[in-house]
Amino acid sequence: MDAATQTSRHPGEGRGLATADRRYILSHAPQTRRSQTPAFAGVALLFIFLLSTFSAFAADQKESAYDRVMRTGVLHCGYIVYPPETIKDPNTGKLSGTVIDTTEALGKQLGLKIDWTEEVPFANLFAGLKSGRIDALCAGLFESPARAREALFTIPSNYGVTYVFTRVGDTRFDNGFSSIDDPKIKIATIDGELGQSIATEQFPRASQTALPQMSDVSMVLETVATKKADVAFLQKGPAKGFLKNNPGKVRIAGKEPLRAFPAPLIAVRPDETSLKFLLDAGIRTLLLNGTVEKILRRYDPELDSYLLVAKPYEVSK
Repeated sequence: MDAATQTSRHPGEGRGLATADRRYILSHAPQTRRSQTPAFAGVALLFIFLLSTFSAFAADQKESAYDRVMRTGVLHCGYIVYPPETIKDPNTGKLSGTVIDTTEALGKQLGLKIDWTEEVPFANLFAGLKSGRIDALCAGLFESPARAREALFTIPSNYGVTYVFTRVGDTRFDNGFSSIDDPKIKIATIDGELGQSIATEQFPRASQTALPQMSDVSMVLETVATKKADVAFLQKGPAKGFLKNNPGKVRIAGKEPLRAFPAPLIAVRPDETSLKFLLDAGIRTLLLNGTVEKILRRYDPELDSYLLVAKPYEVSK
């Protein structure tokens, strides 16, 4: 049979196969495209889910101050200039004082280097802790309830003693301090400093003459001496320089201090319990081996501004 005969006997046979093939291809090609679209979307959603999960996990795994200190061997401290706790040389910037020396001794006890990273104002004490710029606020701060809401404090290294200062010749407060709580009485304070807390809590009816937050603490005595205020609340240590340079201007009222308060050496972020416990262990050692007392007497030989932390035991004979 020749080719002509095959073509005539099966007209359209080849064309029929070609048409069927085309129908098959056309019927399946769109289905393939439609199946790819939801598959691609599913992969994209899965990728976004995994990325968000990883990001959340990474955030949860952010390095703590304790872990950073352990890894680097460095404790980054904020400080507050408040003689004799912290004294800053105006020419060199070198720091010294009871808090500085005790913190340095603590660093040696724990095998850590102390980096004095930044000066901190009273009115914004914990910004550096919250931002992570510092690991600890090494300032010997009084632990007030308001401050305890924002930071975790170590055990005290001493007790601070605050006195009422008034002008020489003013005897109104020698027989008691209750008369300070009067709208006619003005109290010299510094924004965020302990004296302001005492004035607000203990003498709410009195008015306050508030100085800027970065003022030298002795400026409250200058305010009293110049009759811009009637009283100021301060420890003897920070007052000594002013009393020496301005004799006959101000004096301590009464025979008793206004308040004695525990002075924790360091404050850390509220979630840094491991760092607090580490620092507490070192401070206890410095208290028990006499280092803290030696440092306090170096700057205040008579301990006019400080009370020692009692030993947690007694030896009976």
